[in-house]
Amino acid sequence: MSTPSSSKKEGHNRPAGSDSRETLLQAAKKVFANKGYDGATVKDLADAAGVNISLISYHFGGKENLYKTCLESFGFERIEAAERILKEPLSKEDFKLRLKLFAEDFIHIHQRDRDTCKMIHRGITTMDPVSLDLFKNVFIRIFMALEGFMRSASNKDLLKKSLDIEITTGLMFGALVNFIRMDELRRATGQCTLDDPNFMNLVVEHWVETYTQGIFA
Repeated sequence: MSTPSSSKKEGHNRPAGSDSRETLLQAAKKVFANKGYDGATVKDLADAAGVNISLISYHFGGKENLYKTCLESFGFERIEAAERILKEPLSKEDFKLRLKLFAEDFIHIHQRDRDTCKMIHRGITTMDPVSLDLFKNVFIRIFMALEGFMRSASNKDLLKKSLDIEITTGLMFGALVNFIRMDELRRATGQCTLDDPNFMNLVVEHWVETYTQGIFA
């Protein structure tokens, strides 16, 4: 009676099925998060997933499409969430509530999917062509959802007419993103982090209050 050879038990001989595709996706997020798009080699990606290099081409057609696949589904989910939350506000209180929900969702997804978010932040820093293409066609729409929300509030006379909506949105969005990015430094230096629900709630409250108190008509 024959027994399976040891080579068939090794990760590099996994079948080219959906399990290897998902394994590649999860492993690739960690590699791209730590090395960036340009720094990650096809061998790095295959080794991290424990699969044969050929499976990257089989499932994704190459490194570029693997990178895009890691980010695109995440990006479209975030766009859908932002557009669902940031409906036209009915009042100042509704405006504040929707901002709060947006910030909470934004922070929660960063805590839940750290590798993907690290990929995004790294891509913003390096601005490699593949990342830039994704930002132009996918992630910019999250910012646009917030800007559209701000404009709808302005059109209903909920905000000061002197505000430049694009600049204000940029300041609000940037403050939230940068605070989240600083969380690793807070963790490394023993400070309170966004993993603490009480601290996270306090951050969201301060973010909302800091901007609304200065922009309401």
